[in-house]
Formats: sequence, structure tokens, C-alpha cells
Amino acid sequence: MKFMKYLNLFAIATLIIMGCASKPESDLDKKRTELVDAEKALDSIQNVIAGIKEEITELDTTARTKTFPVKVKEIATGAFQNPFQIQGLVESDQNVLISPEVPGNVVSVLVKEGQRISKGQVIATLDGSIAGSQISELENALSLAKINFEKQERLWNKKIGSEMQYLQAKNQYENLEKSLNTARAQLGKYTLRSPIYGTVDEIMANPGELVGGMTSGPVARIVNLKDIKIKANVSERYIGQIKKGQSVQLNFPSLGLEMTETVSAVSNVIDVNNRTFVVYVKPSKNLDKLKPNLLTLITAYDYVDKEAISIPTKLVRTDGEKAFVFVVKTQGQKKIVEKRFIEIQKQFPSQTLIKSGLSEGDLLITEGVASVIVGDELKIIEPKTED
Repeated sequence: MKFMKYLNLFAIATLIIMGCASKPESDLDKKRTELVDAEKALDSIQNVIAGIKEEITELDTTARTKTFPVKVKEIATGAFQNPFQIQGLVESDQNVLISPEVPGNVVSVLVKEGQRISKGQVIATLDGSIAGSQISELENALSLAKINFEKQERLWNKKIGSEMQYLQAKNQYENLEKSLNTARAQLGKYTLRSPIYGTVDEIMANPGELVGGMTSGPVARIVNLKDIKIKANVSERYIGQIKKGQSVQLNFPSLGLEMTETVSAVSNVIDVNNRTFVVYVKPSKNLDKLKPNLLTLITAYDYVDKEAISIPTKLVRTDGEKAFVFVVKTQGQKKIVEKRFIEIQKQFPSQTLIKSGLSEGDLLITEGVASVIVGDELKIIEPKTED
């Protein structure tokens, strides 16, 4: 019986200690000898304990002898990018509110929402009847002043009459002519024209409403959607991570639209109030779907490594001093759990880059890791494949 064998070993070790103690020695040598013999006896006892544990494992039907299902990921070297996200808004340099320079009541609106218009096209007309009456009065006065001036000029050329009469007639005629030109220019302000090519985005006034006053608003909004861009204020912590020409991902949550574009410009000044700098992205497609002030999520990357081993950060554990992960070890025909210590190169909230400890081809346990311990036999569950 194995137990009797271990007991005999223990007895022999004890006799060795007792026999050696009977030899005549000095007190110091005696203690040294006793220490050596005791250590030998301890090794024997530990062997006995190990043997007993093996017998218990063989006899214990409740021991962890079953396999545990887990999912794994094969370690591979590849490109790594760590994303960060910022918010931006769609803007247009040609986003114009059409408002009159002078107050007046709307007589007619000549365009509709969504209509494409050209530069200089009439948008609406206002009531300019008072200005029209003033022009009629000035035209009549100018006609009389012209007759009087021409008469005085002929007399003056014949040396008839005084110079003062001639100069007064000339001055009156010229002043009325300037006043008429001013009145006609003023009347033109009652006709509202588009200053840009674009699309009527919104009509804001109806016929009969007063516009252009202190409490009234504009008549319409004109937008050129071919000249839009996305503007984002970015924290100065990313000043070295985002550059002109860099590829970024655009996401428009309201539209369910995503696309890849490049940074068109980066400002050179940091705002002292909010410690941000401005980044511009000029979309090249889907322009007809984008609207000014539309929220945009911009995804860029603050760390790039073309050849890296990266694993999910949630799988990294620590024993207080060293970081480790659980991997699959092949032992004969079995697959068992192995605790693998790793050295971290760089760690992010979602991914961790590994400097050493893992190699290509290693199988990292990704699911079921909480249910196993080192040495457990594993059953690897293959991911489902779609037909």
C-alpha cells in the first residue's frame, strides 16, 4: 500500500535524525547537523503529502475532471488605431438671411421653399409707394429746374442777367438730380434679390407682414449646399493627433449616415477661453442630405501602430504586481488553462497593446474565463458561421 511506503520513509528520516544526534559533536556543529537532517526529513514529509494528495485526487469523484467550454481568439499582429470622437456642426459660408435695408410691408413673395435660384433673382417685393411718390415729385421738380437752368444758361452766355441767377439755377438743377438718383436707389431697396446662387431653405414672411423693422424678422433664407463644411472645436490635448489631410469617419446620427472624408483645414490658434482649436472637414458626397447646423460625430485616431498585438483591455488581469491573461495550453491530447504573464506596451479603455508575453498563434480565452482556473481542461467553442 502506497501509504505504508510513505510512512516507512518518514520513519527512516526520523531515525536518521536521532542517530545523527547521538554522535559526539560541539553544540554549534550539533545544531547545524540537526538543521540539515531536519530539512531532509521535511523534504520527505512533503513528498508524503504530495503522494497523499495524488491518491485523494484519484479517489475523489467530485474533482474538476470535466471540460469547460470557452471561446478563444487567435493572437495576430496587425494595424492598430485608437479612436477618439468629437462633435461638429454642418456650416455653410453661403447661408444668407434675406432682410430689407428699409422697413416695409411685403407685397409679394416670388419664390418657394426648395426652389433653386440664381444670383440677383428677385425674392420678394415690398410696398414702396411712398418712395414712388417722392420720385414723381422730384421728377416734376427736376423738369422745371432743368428748364429754368437752360434758360439762365442761354442768358448768361449772351451776357444777359447776373451770374448769381445763373449759379442758383444750376445748383438747384444739380441738387434735384442727385436727390432723384438717391430716391430711385432707395426705391430699389423695396425689391429683395438673392445675393448668391443657392436654394430657398425657408420662407419667413407672408404678404402683408412688416419686415425690416426693429421687431420684425427676415423674409427668407437662402443656402448654397454645394459650399458646406463641418466645423468642430477640438480639445488642445489632440493638437498633435489631428492634421490636415488625415482620414476621419463622419457619422450623422439624425440621418443614419456614415462616410469617410479627410480633414480640410486645422486652425493655428487655440481659443484662450475653452482651450480648443478648430478643425474643418469638407464633405465630398451626400451634399443634398446635409443641412446647416446638423450634428456630426467625427471619429479620428490619436495613436496608430502598423504592427501591434492588441487584446481587449477587459481580459487583462493583475496579481498586484504583474499583468496576466489566460490562454490555452496544449498538453498531450488535452487543452488546459494557462496563466500567461504579459508586459503592456500601451493601454487604452477598450484595447491593450502587448509588448511581450503573447505571440502570434496563441489562443487567448475571451469568453468563459471567469469559470475556469489554471489547469482546467477546456472545450473550445468554435464561432458560428453564417451560410
